Amino acid sequence: MKKSQPIRMCIACRSRFPQKDLIRLKQAKENIVAYDNEGRSFYLCDECSINEKKIKGLIKRFKQEEERFIKLLKELIKNG
Repeated sequence: MKKSQPIRMCIACRSRFPQKDLIRLKQAKENIVAYDNEGRSFYLCDECSINEKKIKGLIKRFKQEEERFIKLLKELIKNG
């Protein structure tokens, strides 16, 4: 019998996806960074990671530096 996949919710659009299809991030002090198996995390779907309006909302919500945050997302998307 095949085991079911964990389902997680995108923090931006609130849609649910299989965990392996999402980008996993965490907040370390004041910066958003890639998840490193330590602490609490949140997920972002591929669509929201390229949607300018959603990115600007996240930048405002987490008080991030725009260039650094966008660079992090592009790097994570590229690495898969």
